[in-house]
Amino acid sequence: MNGRHFALIVAASLFVLFAASNLIANSWFRGARIDLTESQVYSLSRGAKGVLRDLDEPLQLTFYYSRDAAARYPIIQAYASRVRELLGAFAANARGRLRIVEIDPKVFSDAEDQASAAGVQPNAVEQGGDPIYFGLSGANAVDDQRAIPFFAPDREAFLEYEITRLIYELENPHTPKVALITTLPLQPAGNPMAPQQRGGSAFASDLGRFMEVERLAPDFTAIPEDADVLAVLHPWPLSPAQLYAIDQFILAKGRAFIALDPASMASLESGYDPMTGPAMTPPSSNIGPLLEPWGVAMSDQVVLDLAGAIPVRVPDNRGQERAVPQPVFLFVDAERLNRDDLMTAWLQRGITFGMSGVLTVSERQGVSAETLARTTPETMRIPAEQALARPSPFELLQNWIPANRAEILAVRLSGNVASAYPGGPPEGAVAGENRLARSARPAQIVLVADSDFLSDDLYINPQQGASFADNGAFALNALDVLTGSDAMVSLRSRAPSFRRMILLDRMEAEAQRRIEQRQTQLQAELQATEARLQELQTQGQGSGFFAGNLGAELSRAESAELDRFRTQLTEVRHQLRAVGRDLRRDIDALQAWTVFLNVWLGPLLVAAAGLFVFWRRRRQAGARA
Repeated sequence: MNGRHFALIVAASLFVLFAASNLIANSWFRGARIDLTESQVYSLSRGAKGVLRDLDEPLQLTFYYSRDAAARYPIIQAYASRVRELLGAFAANARGRLRIVEIDPKVFSDAEDQASAAGVQPNAVEQGGDPIYFGLSGANAVDDQRAIPFFAPDREAFLEYEITRLIYELENPHTPKVALITTLPLQPAGNPMAPQQRGGSAFASDLGRFMEVERLAPDFTAIPEDADVLAVLHPWPLSPAQLYAIDQFILAKGRAFIALDPASMASLESGYDPMTGPAMTPPSSNIGPLLEPWGVAMSDQVVLDLAGAIPVRVPDNRGQERAVPQPVFLFVDAERLNRDDLMTAWLQRGITFGMSGVLTVSERQGVSAETLARTTPETMRIPAEQALARPSPFELLQNWIPANRAEILAVRLSGNVASAYPGGPPEGAVAGENRLARSARPAQIVLVADSDFLSDDLYINPQQGASFADNGAFALNALDVLTGSDAMVSLRSRAPSFRRMILLDRMEAEAQRRIEQRQTQLQAELQATEARLQELQTQGQGSGFFAGNLGAELSRAESAELDRFRTQLTEVRHQLRAVGRDLRRDIDALQAWTVFLNVWLGPLLVAAAGLFVFWRRRRQAGARA
């Protein structure tokens, strides 16, 4: 065998080995991936893997994406690649029980009809443009379907949760059931497809459409075992037997959304008078002994927030109405909501609270607490009776004594909690067959120190019927997360794959700071000029032009002052343009260095190494000769 034949056999063997290696790797190591991104954006969380691990039947996910229509929008294209990669990660971890199909629905095609029938909605990015289908549809073995109508790039942090939720609902296709304990006038609609009831609560209507709700009677002694989550919203004074029923449900099911209130505005509407006594809706609510084992206490006072106070129109001392901050009504913006928890991370419009209480969290073994909403540090507390008397904002501001601490308004508890009745059930309680002293499963409890935030008055525009804050969305989202599996509840929002250029942001921030500094300087100079001209009028050196006599000729002093200001204005404008030029030059230099390091440096180093090796071999050959 000559050398040429041997080389051909070696090349053919290497090709066969390469193809076989790829086939083996694709079959045996399909789920093996190495994610080197800082935020692990291409890796599934433990919760998502847990949902996939529990799949009992094969599922099919159909990814509808209009390639041609989206080709003009780089942001959508990049996000589509992100979705496609994540779907691949789901399939790789599903042990063959998840099939991914991608369809490009052309306009006026059967695929477009299929996408619409599956619940995927078209979105026209610009007026007159072709509709873009960019969503996901799922189906299980019995043809139950769920869909994500459209993947919005600004919701990338919740992409993993949305896909995991779809898979979970296909595996568990039942409507979540909520057991409701409340004195509030909430009547959730029984028909999931029913429109919002006119004149009813927006939150109650939405809750009834999305979930099955069973409102418990005032004399209940047990909570339905088939309930997925318990909602306690400003309850009446509960008996020990009723508290024990709540205690055992939370230990068994581990899911509860609880909104308590030291001063309920609903009690005022029902006729409560803080001076005369109770009415149908109690002025305050608490669940007494249940909170202590969880490591939580709620103050019987109302928190005021000066920085977050909502303006209200009230008459002043002269009888004229004007907008004045009312600290008993406070607004928690998105920055003071938990941006990592799925219950609050996607809320962008903030939450409004009215006469809210305060939660204090203590450490308990096995229980972790995450703050979901908090006030600003400019707070003060007042007695609940004083808040229910609707104090004037002028009175509150006049007697303001700041506490200088941010207060907790909503918290999420996770872990194994202990029973509030370690010695056994109280008298009159229904003792079940399996009394629990600790959680049978990790509990997830959401506590809110206000119930009025669910009132339409605090987040619904009465003229348009649309919400201007995320009050209802927060409660519904919390209940939605709580009705999921343990794996679902453990999911958190993810960092987006898009990463900002920190150095460029710093350069732009520094340039903006310099621009604002020059503008402030110019504004100060303008005010000084105006003061100088006014002084000239007072000293009798002015022409009267700046005093209202527009026909007067400027005096020599006024002309000199204006010339000085024009010179200063021209100088500041030159400085502002110089700042812009410096920023543009620095950005261009940074771009050039980035291109050089990423594009040219590698090839140049390889070429230099090759030249060095060539030179060294020539030198060694010359030495041997």
